[in-house]
Amino acid sequence: MLGWNVDLGLDVGSCVTRIYQRGVGIVLAEPSAIALAPTSADLIAVGAEAKLMADQGPAEARVIFPIGAGVVADHQAAAVMIKALIRRALGRRTLFMPRVLASLTTGATPVERAALQHAVQSAGARRVRLVDSILAGAIGAGLVPTDRASRLVVSMGGGVTSFGVVAQGRLVWGRNVRFGGRDLDEAIRKMMRNRYGLSLAAATAEQMKLRVASVLPQMARGRPMISGGEIYGELFRSLEITLDGLPELLARALAPVINEIHWSIAEAPTEQRAEIRANGLLLVGGTALLQGVPQVMRERLGVPVVRAREPAHAVALGLGAALQDVTKLSTDGQRYGGVV
Repeated sequence: MLGWNVDLGLDVGSCVTRIYQRGVGIVLAEPSAIALAPTSADLIAVGAEAKLMADQGPAEARVIFPIGAGVVADHQAAAVMIKALIRRALGRRTLFMPRVLASLTTGATPVERAALQHAVQSAGARRVRLVDSILAGAIGAGLVPTDRASRLVVSMGGGVTSFGVVAQGRLVWGRNVRFGGRDLDEAIRKMMRNRYGLSLAAATAEQMKLRVASVLPQMARGRPMISGGEIYGELFRSLEITLDGLPELLARALAPVINEIHWSIAEAPTEQRAEIRANGLLLVGGTALLQGVPQVMRERLGVPVVRAREPAHAVALGLGAALQDVTKLSTDGQRYGGVV
């Protein structure tokens, strides 16, 4: 039975929304999507059902993905989605609306910060506090707030990659690159169009990425069977696609992100740079699940790279840890415990 108060950690990502309930754990992980009636604001579906409608093509619904590049792109749709997903996660009503810790993309502007806070409040949250996604990911991956050494944390999401230095439980600095798993999907679609003359649905490209699941040829697996419409015709065909060049394509697509991280390390103060090179880089986020990403980053950055045990859930788990004692969390959501 639910208690009088419900405290939630809300990780609203471009592709997936995860909800952590204090005392329970992660209670929901569903696509960040809603489907509305064609000519009204009536909600038809949310989460997995809404994404399925988008994947299956034109339907009697408007499918909206209200989070873009890690920030709220459609305030009204985001509020409707968050409210519906919270209700689904809890399964029943509570006496009071929940208190929420929500993750905020590193480097978000004041306008983007306010948009997320208002969307969660509009969804019915009684109280909302925001936590930087890099700090939440670091906590969820097990970094100790009292550790004085600098550690570079990279969060690779569906629409944005954020990275920054965490030390003493505080985000020292952070940046983001508007590149994520969806961009890898688009790179695959472009390659299939150029090589085979196929126009792939976004969902098919995503499945190819997951099937190959590597940015290194030696780690690639399987030979995916796909079907898609011919660009210059209306016929559909199925064919066996070889993996030649696909892992390399994904690696090339990641190169600008890795270069940005490299430049940021080079610009860091000398002492901090030395600590980063000694302590290395921690990978979190769903896109970090691609095999070979740690190896490619290690080779190009020249620092040790470790992937979190549960990279896709790290931010939600960090929010859950912060829920245990929110008094340790600073008002700006950029410090938890540790030394001020």
